[in-house]
Amino acid sequence: NTSSTYLIPVSTDFAATLGYRMSDRSTIGIGMSYRVGWGEPVRHIRLSNQGIGFRSYLDVQIKGSFYASGGFEENYENAFRSLNQITAEHLWKPSGLIGISKVISLKGKLVKKTKVQLFWDMLSHSGTPWTSPVVFRVGYSL
Repeated sequence: NTSSTYLIPVSTDFAATLGYRMSDRSTIGIGMSYRVGWGEPVRHIRLSNQGIGFRSYLDVQIKGSFYASGGFEENYENAFRSLNQITAEHLWKPSGLIGISKVISLKGKLVKKTKVQLFWDMLSHSGTPWTSPVVFRVGYSL
């Protein structure tokens, strides 16, 4: 593994989700995530596959732009060179997330909304090694 610097991250997570609006106040959906590794800082940038995941979610509006959010995920958090490597079931980590989301509207031409999420992972201590039960995410809608 490579260590990060203050300016260049070791990896970046990308996710795409597809939701169905059940009512004016609730949305249910599915999605997929991908973690790309950047290699060593500046002079030795090398892209690599560092993880993949599948997720489901439910958002229910509480008040204004605040939502109660939850979902279930399965994440493969190991480096891989081909999709054949991700078939080992014991290497997939489940997450049961529950928390709160805040949607912030933006007036940009490309990004329309930002979603800030804070979750508690109810399954964080179910596997080995244990992971942090707190999950913080920032997402952008086009």
